Amino acid sequence: MTTDEFIRDIISLQPAMRRMAEQLLHDNAQAADAVQETLTRLWTKRWKLGRIDDKSGYCLQALRNECLDMLRRRRPTVDAFSLADTLPDAPPQEALDAEQRFQQLENALAQLSPVQQQLVQLKYMEGHSTKEIASLTGLSPSNIDTIMSRVYSILRNKIQ
Repeated sequence: MTTDEFIRDIISLQPAMRRMAEQLLHDNAQAADAVQETLTRLWTKRWKLGRIDDKSGYCLQALRNECLDMLRRRRPTVDAFSLADTLPDAPPQEALDAEQRFQQLENALAQLSPVQQQLVQLKYMEGHSTKEIASLTGLSPSNIDTIMSRVYSILRNKIQ
């Protein structure tokens, strides 16, 4: 793809890309950064763009991926050790009960299918929303909800 073709086919998509980034990020400055970063990456791969039929869809998907990366980087993290230091010590019996429940939960999770385990990992350990999980796994949100409902039932039955 030549420079003129890039300007004509890709740069002309910039207003649509900006609107999409603003909807995803809810921040005008970060949206502008996401569009600029996406255009930079597309420019470095411009030789590959010439072979793509749906350039608009490809560019918007690249922008969406960039926005999701920015949202992930924005998510605050907590150091488990510092958090544990702020919690009060549990009485010995409560600590023992909690350990037993944790062991039951761990055993129940190990009996789930790989897809179910992946969804639990993404939702509860990494904190992703259903929409984010859908984009990461390729499953539909309704399919994810159905699988998670089954996971809840399985875990409830195994732990009780």
